[in-house]
Amino acid sequence: GIIMKKILTLVLLTSYMWATTVSFKGEEVTLNSKGLKVGMDAPSFMAVTKDFTEVVVGGKKDKVQVIAFIPSFDTSTCKLETMAFNQKISKMKNVIVTVVSKDLPFSIGRFCRDNKIKNVLTVSDYKDANNVLRYGSTISAPVFLEGFFARTIYVVDTNGKIAYREVVKEITEEPNYNEVIRAVNRLSF
Repeated sequence: GIIMKKILTLVLLTSYMWATTVSFKGEEVTLNSKGLKVGMDAPSFMAVTKDFTEVVVGGKKDKVQVIAFIPSFDTSTCKLETMAFNQKISKMKNVIVTVVSKDLPFSIGRFCRDNKIKNVLTVSDYKDANNVLRYGSTISAPVFLEGFFARTIYVVDTNGKIAYREVVKEITEEPNYNEVIRAVNRLSF
């Protein structure tokens, strides 16, 4: 009883200390953790494509990876971001760009058709793999956004190490594409 309550209080307090705070239209949003830092391993996780094919995201690959977590393809900023990456991928060599949301594969398929997304891998993490939580992109508060992803970008080198990270401070704003492109081009050969 009392000991469990004390442990729970301690866990809650430390999780707030270790969490990242961003905002959504000016309202404070808490993420599940500080996420991964540059130089750390990017854990691999299983996600599902619009065709319900399972793919591995993260880990070691023969290409540089851009992993972009977004709240939903059905919001205007996420749409702009995915379209921008779809277009800007031509400025990057030896790269795979994966955009990850909690949207169901059906709606991702519709989104890709409607917006002619061909160069970017759009995947769903609706199965909620534990490894995704290690990226620190999952929203833990407020309740109405809980479980969605904040706007976070990771660039992962071919050894599976994180080379660049951006946590967009205001979820309704786009990431810094030029910095992402620069990070990828520094790693590409």
